[in-house]
Amino acid sequence: MGGPGSGTKWDKKGAVEDYRRLDVRVLHREHGIKPGSQITVQYEWRGEQVAQEVYFDWTPCNYGGLRPWLICMACGGRVALLYLRGKYFSCRRCHNLTYRSSQESDGRVSKFLRNYDGFGEPEDLTLFAFNRLWGRIRKERDRLQKELSRRRRGRPPKKASEE
Repeated sequence: MGGPGSGTKWDKKGAVEDYRRLDVRVLHREHGIKPGSQITVQYEWRGEQVAQEVYFDWTPCNYGGLRPWLICMACGGRVALLYLRGKYFSCRRCHNLTYRSSQESDGRVSKFLRNYDGFGEPEDLTLFAFNRLWGRIRKERDRLQKELSRRRRGRPPKKASEE
């Protein structure tokens, strides 16, 4: 039947929530990092001791002060978080990570498909979508026409005090 990996999604990205991370805001608040400083992160990966240098960059804030950033060693970008996936810490783009919430289905699409009764051809679904959209457009048009018919037209009446 199925071969290796059968039934799994190989193209699905990892979620940032599943990995250890370094947060520059926590490092700044709890450990008081200063401009020009760097740290060495030491950890064990598959029985091997790893020591990774982590560098910081600083940008000025609009109302004074400096904002710290971590430097991703893979791409050189400034980021607030570095993730440990594999042997080294890198940014989520370098590790090809995404947020779990973006992997969940869109509620609007799910609701739309739940309301679709037909299980025919894709053309049926397109026609269903068009009819739903056209119904909403007609409803809004009717509402606007009703609102306009209630408004007074023409010039406002003259004041009685000008005699």
